[in-house]
Amino acid sequence: MRTVYADENVWMPVVEGLRRRGWDMTSAREEETLGDTDREHLEYAAERGWTILTFDDDFLSLLDSAGIEHCGVIFVSQHGKDIGELVRRIDATLDDNADRDLDGKILYA
Repeated sequence: MRTVYADENVWMPVVEGLRRRGWDMTSAREEETLGDTDREHLEYAAERGWTILTFDDDFLSLLDSAGIEHCGVIFVSQHGKDIGELVRRIDATLDDNADRDLDGKILYA
């Protein structure tokens, strides 16, 4: 699995929890891309071959309407979930898809 880029909507404790589980993670905060548009986040990640992790369902409608090429998007709704549950759900999704090519795919955790 390639690097996973957490956009600015993903809580840093979730990023840290995924790192502790062995995933190669980076974030908008660490990449200094806070404030970029969703399209800019997608382009930034795609240029680097990274899969995006987001809590933002606007990504889904952007991908539907714009036909933007990307290296995979993992979407999870954070509503009503604690950090531990989010980490477990994303970890399971990453693990289930570790050997798959995610280019152009959207995964729901």
